[in-house]
Amino acid sequence: MKKTTQMVLCVTLALAGSSAYAQNNLTTVQQVGDDNAATDTQRGSRNTIAVLQSGTGNTATGTQAGNRNTLQQTQSGRDYTATATQTGIRNAVTQSQTGNSLGAGNVAAVQLGNDNQSTQTQVGQGTTSVIQIGSRNEALQDQRGRALQASINQVGNANTAEQHQEGSGSTATLSSAGNRNYSYQSQRGISHEATGVQVGNDNRLVQTQSSGYNTASARQLGNRNVAEQSQSDGLGNQAVVEQTGSDNRAYQAQGLGVSGGGNQAFIEQDSFNSVASQQQAGILNEARTYQGLSGQSSTVAQNGTGHEAVVHQNHP
Repeated sequence: MKKTTQMVLCVTLALAGSSAYAQNNLTTVQQVGDDNAATDTQRGSRNTIAVLQSGTGNTATGTQAGNRNTLQQTQSGRDYTATATQTGIRNAVTQSQTGNSLGAGNVAAVQLGNDNQSTQTQVGQGTTSVIQIGSRNEALQDQRGRALQASINQVGNANTAEQHQEGSGSTATLSSAGNRNYSYQSQRGISHEATGVQVGNDNRLVQTQSSGYNTASARQLGNRNVAEQSQSDGLGNQAVVEQTGSDNRAYQAQGLGVSGGGNQAFIEQDSFNSVASQQQAGILNEARTYQGLSGQSSTVAQNGTGHEAVVHQNHP
């Protein structure tokens, strides 16, 4: 502990002695255990960093430039790594890592702009990352298990993204560019993959997965589009949504309380104000919906084994 305490004091004194860059900034570090390391740098005024480490071999790094930014890092366990970089005004990052006995855990956050917020909670082992550029964006990541990966990238203003992971071996990725987009991913079980991309304004994406080995992908280009994908009670299901235009809605549900798997669902809409719905329960079913122009509507429901449905409506 003596070596760690000396390192923290050097960083704090360097900040306090640099009046050209630091005005009323505050850094607080508390450490219990062995071989923990904290390195913090602040430039600007009224920025705050608080670090609490207990355990062995944890590393926390924080960098803030601007005014009234806040960073809180809590680590309890071993071999955790947390990094955060903020530039702007009134940005806030909260990072918590606990209970790691399974291997290295990593969380990272980068925020550029004003009034952005990131909250990252990690219980176990995995990797999470957040990048937010703009103003009033919000990101939340909750990860519990092992070998989990989650990433959020948001560019624009007033976007919101949430990721919840419980289990092992799953990957979740969200990307948004625009304003007021909402993205949500929830994974429970093993070895899921979920990917969401939104470009435009006021779009909404919800992806939920349980059981194991399911894959969901959604991409929305335009404004006020909605995509909802639900995968439960089955293994190895695949769901894809591709939407270009505005005011389109796509709904996919696989499992529906029936054990099964291997189902495939695909929706492509290049239109305005169209609706597509697909429901699958059973094994090895396939549904494909293609809609163009405007105001199209389609519903497909499959229950059993080996069904195939293809819908083309005013689509090239």
